[in-house]
Amino acid sequence: MHVGRSYRVVEFAMWSRRSVVYMVLLSLLAIALFLLPPIQGFALPWQVVVMLGTTVSLVAGFKNSQVLGRSAEGLQAFAQIAATSRMLAGFCRDFCEPQVAKILIHRHIAWLTALRFGLRRPMPWESMSRRANIEYRRRYHILEDTTTLNAELARLAPEAAKVSDGTRPEIDLLSRQAEAFNALFKAGNLPPQIYVELTKLLRDCHDQQARCDRIKNNPYPRQYAIVSAMLVWCFCTFLPFGVVALFSEMGIGIWLAVPFSTLIGWMYMSLDQVGESTSNPFEGNANDVPISQICRDLEIELRTLLGESEIPKPLPAINGIAT
Repeated sequence: MHVGRSYRVVEFAMWSRRSVVYMVLLSLLAIALFLLPPIQGFALPWQVVVMLGTTVSLVAGFKNSQVLGRSAEGLQAFAQIAATSRMLAGFCRDFCEPQVAKILIHRHIAWLTALRFGLRRPMPWESMSRRANIEYRRRYHILEDTTTLNAELARLAPEAAKVSDGTRPEIDLLSRQAEAFNALFKAGNLPPQIYVELTKLLRDCHDQQARCDRIKNNPYPRQYAIVSAMLVWCFCTFLPFGVVALFSEMGIGIWLAVPFSTLIGWMYMSLDQVGESTSNPFEGNANDVPISQICRDLEIELRTLLGESEIPKPLPAINGIAT
């Protein structure tokens, strides 16, 4: 997630430059077909281009609204996870023996770690494999690229490291946490009211994890995504062939069709590119929810709550990108 004032114009232009190159070449082709025989004067009716542009605006606006909702929901889920984590840690510290509280809180941090690693796994429909995103990724990195789940869990708790080879270690860790709460309650080391509250907090962890899994495992509907992309590319392809005739009739220089077609086409294609790159908020893109930073900040808070001295450092934003 970009946490600076905004993307710089040069950054955004470099990221979306392929659409500019495409529109410039297409505009030059439209002028050539309009000026050179044997099909001199070839152009598309401007009314058709305008009608298609109106349709594309509606479809692209709907798509961007939906993907923004997915991103906002992902951020809300982690905000709830943060609140639940603080409450759970507070109950463990106040009502459990110090050594037991440390084990429970470290297991919860291990769950946060397993959750973020699970959400960072690549999916076929995600956009990180696109060349523009690969190039921009060189400006920053995510924590999950520089370490492994085994290494992260091993530094938290040896017991947590044993579950890292499973299919869903985050689910296993929540199950172990529930077993630990049950054992403490049956042994009389937890008051009934506190046991109930801890069970509710654990259920909320399950709910928020399921919420994140739904966003991660279910892409923005492909039928809408492909229709939106196809309409944008059709409109941008037809645009210069309508603009060239319009400028020719106005008598102000047919070559002005190149910058104006490029500007309008770049605008539509960039909006579609931004929407596609925002639709999967956990893949590690520059526009994604900064789950690594959120989990690291929570780890610092919870371990400080335990009075520990060896605490990891916060994750700083790199070139304005929080990960």
